[in-house]
Amino acid sequence: MAGTVVDGLLANVAGATVGVSTKKPKTGGSLTVGLISDVLSFNNFNGQQASWDQSAFCKGNALFDPLFVTSANGQEILPMLALSATPNAGYTEWTVQLRRGIKFTNGEAFNAAAVVANYAATQVPTSPVGPAILGIISDVVSTGPYTVVYKLDIPFSTFNIQLSEQQISYMAAPGSLGANYKGHPIGTGPFVFESWVLGSTTVVKRNKKYWRKDAEGRQLPYLDEITFKTIPDDSTRNSALASGEIDMLLTTNAGSIKTLQTMKGISWFDDAKGAREPAVNIILVNNSGTENQFGTWDTEALPLLEAGKPVPTALQDAIAGTGPGILGAVNPSTLQWDTSLTPVLNNQSIRQACAKAINRETYVKVCQDGIGTVADGIYRKSSPYYTNPNYPAFDPAGATTLVNAYKSANNVSTVSFVIDIVADSSANAQQFAFIQQQLAAVGITVTARATEQATLIQAAEQGTFDASLWNQFGGVDQGLNYVWWDCVPAAGAFPAAGLGLTALPASVFIPGAVNFAHQADPSVEGAMLAALASPKGSAAYGAAWGKVNDTFAADCTYLFLTQLLTAYAARNGVENWAYSAGFDNKQLLNPDGGSIRWDYVWVSKT
Repeated sequence: MAGTVVDGLLANVAGATVGVSTKKPKTGGSLTVGLISDVLSFNNFNGQQASWDQSAFCKGNALFDPLFVTSANGQEILPMLALSATPNAGYTEWTVQLRRGIKFTNGEAFNAAAVVANYAATQVPTSPVGPAILGIISDVVSTGPYTVVYKLDIPFSTFNIQLSEQQISYMAAPGSLGANYKGHPIGTGPFVFESWVLGSTTVVKRNKKYWRKDAEGRQLPYLDEITFKTIPDDSTRNSALASGEIDMLLTTNAGSIKTLQTMKGISWFDDAKGAREPAVNIILVNNSGTENQFGTWDTEALPLLEAGKPVPTALQDAIAGTGPGILGAVNPSTLQWDTSLTPVLNNQSIRQACAKAINRETYVKVCQDGIGTVADGIYRKSSPYYTNPNYPAFDPAGATTLVNAYKSANNVSTVSFVIDIVADSSANAQQFAFIQQQLAAVGITVTARATEQATLIQAAEQGTFDASLWNQFGGVDQGLNYVWWDCVPAAGAFPAAGLGLTALPASVFIPGAVNFAHQADPSVEGAMLAALASPKGSAAYGAAWGKVNDTFAADCTYLFLTQLLTAYAARNGVENWAYSAGFDNKQLLNPDGGSIRWDYVWVSKT
């Protein structure tokens, strides 16, 4: 087991691999885990109808099982609820064979009908998932009691990885799906939902009828109960671990990780050299200065098209971001979206000025206690897709020149915008203060808008934001990021669905529903489609993803800060928290970008 652990896990206990135990596990006991954020509601907490961040994936892994799982080295997609996924020659259809004899915890059968129901749940108006997969998945159909076919809108050579890593792979009981469901989450997972207090605690209990056993035939999971505690502030979460208030924690804060390195009575590791490409810390910016253009397209223009009615020119202009209605900015006084204001971050020269103004090396020293690596794009330097993208270097004089030129060209005396941060996060407050000082030095004024993390994400989804402290991307394959960078051509993209405003210029692209930066570059879309039509590992696949990175750097689509370190720590007595096995006892990628599986965790001390 120890020999197959994820490459790069940092062993800080002599003679042992951190988080992996070869001792005989004990059944029973409880665990308290400190997470970063909470969800806004558990009524529709499932992979088809909720927005999952790292903390939500941790809870999701307790309650649900995915169709597939990923091996520890990130190279194999292994069976879980499903047995196999086979593409057609063009990668536009994937046939999935399902495991038999599994039931959800409410007694419903897991079968092809259940998988189809999970896809149907993404199509209800309240689901944030449906718009995200529109343009990727056109339908999911049953071709037998335990066989489904995923029909895709585009060739997607790595779609099986989507069915392992993305939240749509986690299956919920059909009876718990739908906009009107008011109960609790129901899956096939190792634990069952017990209780939830908003912003505080989530409790799950052992699923006594869980369908999986370990290699020795012992019933999984080993634990009786897990309590997830929401502790947004990193130092408070560390203190809770040190005092014994919690047994484990998740952190993405470098200062917190540095503290963990010297904390007595705990073990820890980070994923700096793991099999999974790390996410990046960025300032997410609203490139278009508009609300979600895809939402406007989908909810206002599409119904008119389907009814055979013309789309008013004003609405077409609004979708293109060239007319009134959705263009705006966050008012720094009210902290509300205001369509009477003129955005500034939709100007490339201002984004470039921001990139030049921020000294990322100093940011690492001041905001991350010297822990971490400066990012100049979406890939780490060891990635096969990385070449130097020539992201702007620190150049305050050059930034000032760009800001002054913008002021002169637009006849304005100030350049300002609002940055969203997580409330009650001392780390976010420190990061904002540093960025505020750096931007002020080149003539840009920024104001903080502190909100709950779920609300911050919601503002990005709706497009009612200027900028936000953010971390995202990464993964075992870059195809996982297609959904975040998708930009839909305005004409002829989805004729079968009625999309395509032919009155708009053919050059107009609409950012996809979860393309939070609202970048709509046809060269990015073209490069991604070229990659996904090519076999993974081919020269064409790698070159296309490299072009995406180069384009983002030149345009300053995102303001890059650092590679995101994700770390887990546990008190002595918590065993096997970095180990989970699939069938044939193959070790799984665990934790996976902050997400962790709980079936093999046990406690030797209570």
